[in-house]
Parts: sequence; C-alpha cells; structure tokens
Amino acid sequence: MTVLYCLLHDFADPDILSCFLLVDGTQVPISDLEGKYVGLCFVVNGYGPVVQFTSVLAKIYEKLKAVGEKFEVVMVSLDGDEESFNESFADMPWLAIPQGDKMCEKLARYFELSGLPMLVLIGPDGKTLNDDIADIIDEHGPDAWEAFPFSAEKLEILAEKAKAKAESQTLESLLVTGDLDFVLGKDGAKVCL
Repeated sequence: MTVLYCLLHDFADPDILSCFLLVDGTQVPISDLEGKYVGLCFVVNGYGPVVQFTSVLAKIYEKLKAVGEKFEVVMVSLDGDEESFNESFADMPWLAIPQGDKMCEKLARYFELSGLPMLVLIGPDGKTLNDDIADIIDEHGPDAWEAFPFSAEKLEILAEKAKAKAESQTLESLLVTGDLDFVLGKDGAKVCL
C-alpha cells in the first residue's frame, strides 16, 4: 500500500469517499491510482488563473495519456457548493474528489496551499515528487509534458529547449500565425511583417 493510498484513506470521510468521480458520474476506486503518477489539482470555480491553468493541464493530460504514461489527475475542489463544483468539473477529463468531502480541506492544509493554481505531483510509490508544478506548466505551456515526471534531469532538458527556442526567436516568429502576417498601423493600414 502506497503513501498516497494511506494518505487518502486517512483523510477521507469514510461515509463519503471510497472512490473518485468521473464527469459522467462513474465511480473509480481509490485503489485504481496504485502505481500511477497522480496530480492533485486544487481548483476554485471561475477563478481566471485556475481556468487558464486547467485548460493547459488538460492538453498535457491528454498527451501523456496518448503516449501511455501512467498519469492521473484528481481535482481537489475548494468550491463551497454543488453548483460551483459541477461547473468546475464539467470540462475536466480527469477524476475528482466528490463534492462535500472534507478531504479537500485536509489536503489543502497538508500541502500548505498558499495560492492557486496548485498541482501537487505524487509518484507511483505514493510519495510527493513536487509540491507544486503549476509554475512549470505556466512557464512552458503544453510543451511542459516533455518534462514529465518533472525530475531535475527532465526539467533541465525542457529549460534547454526553451532557451534554444528563445535564442532563435524573431519578431516574425512571435507575430505571424497562419494567414495573419501583418500588424495594424494607427491609421488602420496593414503593415506586413
């Protein structure tokens, strides 16, 4: 039994939490997380930085699933009501701790939540690998998946790629996308790049 499994069982309200939920209402037993990397994603409905973060995290999640990584995300909602929880959870492709379980507050205290977004990464052995990789994902966007499982070595490689990209950057590479190869002058005239 892993540390994560014990932690969740110790924190869980036994009358409520024996499994996690999927958006469609399917229940997934806590034991299904055994041997996987688990991201505990702390969220609050409607908070701009969380909304932006979770949309990028969803892309990373799908990419990691597509390449066969044993990775799961569990939404830890800090919303106070069912409606807010449902709105937060509706667009997310991962699991969630059911609304109303006191484990959400206990996990926030255990991991010393000090700001949002926050994503704690737990290893397959149940031990915390990184107590917040949200900044890494914010900095590198969807490309952050390349650093999974966010070890020092993988982060160094990601930083080198970002540095190479920055060194090869041009104004054109920043501003030109698809058919948009111009900027507008003050008079509204198109100025080609």
